[in-house]
Amino acid sequence: DYNATRKLVVENPEAGMGELTSQRALAAVPFGGRYRIIDFMLSSMVNSSVINVGITTPYNYQSLTDHLGTGKDWDMDRKNNGLFILPPKDTGDGPGETQGGVDIIYGVHHYLSKSRQEYAVVADCNTICNMNFDEVLKFHLEHEADITLIYHKAGRLSPSELKRQILLDVDADARIRDMHVYPAKQKTDLSYMHMFIVRKELLMDLVDDAVAHGKHSISKDIFLGSLHRLKICAYEYNGCELKIDDVKSFFDANLQLLHRETREELFGLKTNMPIYTKVKDTVPTKYGKNAEVSNSIIADGCVIEGSVKNCVLFRGVHIGKGASIENCIIMQNSEVLDNCMMANVIFDKEVVLRNGKKLIGQDTYPMVIGKGTVI
Repeated sequence: DYNATRKLVVENPEAGMGELTSQRALAAVPFGGRYRIIDFMLSSMVNSSVINVGITTPYNYQSLTDHLGTGKDWDMDRKNNGLFILPPKDTGDGPGETQGGVDIIYGVHHYLSKSRQEYAVVADCNTICNMNFDEVLKFHLEHEADITLIYHKAGRLSPSELKRQILLDVDADARIRDMHVYPAKQKTDLSYMHMFIVRKELLMDLVDDAVAHGKHSISKDIFLGSLHRLKICAYEYNGCELKIDDVKSFFDANLQLLHRETREELFGLKTNMPIYTKVKDTVPTKYGKNAEVSNSIIADGCVIEGSVKNCVLFRGVHIGKGASIENCIIMQNSEVLDNCMMANVIFDKEVVLRNGKKLIGQDTYPMVIGKGTVI
């Protein structure tokens, strides 16, 4: 019975998100009009009948805690198991203490030891996908693996992309023979998605051993060092995968939602695997007499009086008369007043652009305006 033997720990990796993560964890960054980044991984777990979820982040977890609450919107407010927010371990040494995934998991050792589940799924939060972990666990058991890593085929990667990838060499029996951690040259296109499944007890033993030897990286210090003594297999994910690790990838991932095929797959419209988020009751969006909107995602509660093209607008956004915005991501309760012009810009929450102003970013380097800024 898979459903009775699983748990989840979600890590928050370092990411070059600039202003977007200055006051919040990466997991809590708004995405897609009404969601947060973590909603996709958490919903994948809920849809796979995971009943015990632990979420940890080394910093800025207040916004994440506010979003998740008791887990009610994900049906995780339970008397037994359910959703657990695990703040970083405080030893008084400051935020620099946590150095890698090993440290993060070691910091929730008590949570892991108390759980009754046999298997653990460990995943970073910064991958937007709709994953069926039932299939991954079935694969793991059928192959009698000690650890199963999840990967996707990334195709040909640019030099800048390659330096952020961990690539796998996998044989015909799905066993990993080698790993290339942030390589300079591409020798394979099998990209590790920073998700894996393992027996809980083995995970704790591996982490304890790594800590005892002053090691901090899961990929370099645990996986690479265990390839020849443990059976580490690889499961291929064939679905849509959007990885967010900097402002450009965040910008591109949001605009990818403007394609119908991407929306249908990520939001599980054909697989009955919906994405859940915190429910907010707001009024419908109001479109003015001269409003022009094309190929955009518009959340509820907005007032649109100008021109909007190829944009993602979150709840409560106001676009004034004569304003024109294109290829922009405008977060909750922001205002673009009359006769403004914008292109390739990201607004955080509650930003105000005064009458007649112009902001132009580049599609390869979008402009980011921090929360609460008035221009």
